[in-house]
Amino acid sequence: MSEQDHQAFEKRSRELFQESVDGLDMRIRSRLTQARSAALEAASSSRPALLGWKVWAPAAGVSAAAILGMVLWLGSPVQHRSAILADAQSSFEDLDLLASSDEGSGDAIEMLQDDIDFYDFADKAVNSVPPA
Repeated sequence: MSEQDHQAFEKRSRELFQESVDGLDMRIRSRLTQARSAALEAASSSRPALLGWKVWAPAAGVSAAAILGMVLWLGSPVQHRSAILADAQSSFEDLDLLASSDEGSGDAIEMLQDDIDFYDFADKAVNSVPPA
């Protein structure tokens, strides 16, 4: 749309609007004027500042960030990570013991089967929860 077409469109729109306003009867004009005045009055009356969302939104964002930071900081302490790493290391040592024997002899498997009661006892002792 060229500048001249834009100006002609704007002029025609204003003319049509003015004709529609002039075509209204006085009773409807009066009601529209009253509604406009009531709307302006309602908009100009100030609400208490503490009830506005613009006040609470930044505070809620800062609070959410602080809570998230605390959860991340306290959620997984270093002691828990070290215990998990120790369990993983123990499992790797067991696998290393089994893999270190000669493939054809099966000595490691026989050694585990000879003392199966001892290994069952040791497993229960390690995994038992002490009474509180």
